Amino acid sequence: MTMRWFKRKPPDPRTLVSRRVKGLEILSARLIRAGFAGDYHSAFHGRGIEFSQVREYQPGDDVRTIDWNVTARSGVPHVKQFIEERDLTVIIAVDISGSMSFGSVDWRKGDIAAELTSVFAFAAVENQDRAGLLLFSDRVHSYVQPKRGRPHAQVIVRAAVDAAMRGGSGRADLDGLTRFLERVSAKRAVVILISDFLDVNFERSLRRLNRKHDVIALAVTDPREERFPASGLVELIDAESGQARTIDLAGSDIGRRAVHRKVQLERRFRTTGVDWMSVSTAMPYDRDLLRFFRNRLAVTR
Repeated sequence: MTMRWFKRKPPDPRTLVSRRVKGLEILSARLIRAGFAGDYHSAFHGRGIEFSQVREYQPGDDVRTIDWNVTARSGVPHVKQFIEERDLTVIIAVDISGSMSFGSVDWRKGDIAAELTSVFAFAAVENQDRAGLLLFSDRVHSYVQPKRGRPHAQVIVRAAVDAAMRGGSGRADLDGLTRFLERVSAKRAVVILISDFLDVNFERSLRRLNRKHDVIALAVTDPREERFPASGLVELIDAESGQARTIDLAGSDIGRRAVHRKVQLERRFRTTGVDWMSVSTAMPYDRDLLRFFRNRLAVTR
């Protein structure tokens, strides 16, 4: 009797996506239990302030807040009280260009982007915020409008996981992303931008986007992009253009250029005024992410 150790049919991609989505929901829950949901929410100021109530004037109150209609009716000075509007709209913009399909360790950059998408989508659920998703490369591939609720967060994560499994293509057009968000998002939102930022001219786009929205940039990196062997011939293929090139590592300055690019990336983010952090495919990011938002909260207080 012949035993069949392997199935004839490959696993259903839909099953793989479902398993990955479920796994990410569990992973996100761990980070949220560690306090991330509250830290992320507190690090933003919301869309503005909203009216709360009217009370009698007290010495020291700002006279500009006096409600003259209530004061005239009651004969006693009253002031308006406002509270910060904490209802956030979070748009997670994920780069799915060709370079995001690269990975030299356990995960590709696109896989890490899907994980981060899950973390922010379910953190939004915990805070009753609206969450949306935008997948882009040289064009906008998909836009999931911001809504509340766990079922909607699962839709977002499924779309991000599916995009990661399919792999990316094309170059990242951050200027096109900015123009698209200007059209579809009239109100101020929190934009979580996840990309490897290989586009060398993103400063103008990010400054423009940051003027209207509160932008957080997460730069996904891979160690193989920064460290190369000291010698040998290697064929490199541009994941976005498909062009191949053979390089003699002994006579090249790839390592120096990689270090220079890292320094240049830090400088460019400083010029945009956008808060950012680096996330590696080879290292856990949970503690760094918690620290990043707690530091941001300390600065905004």
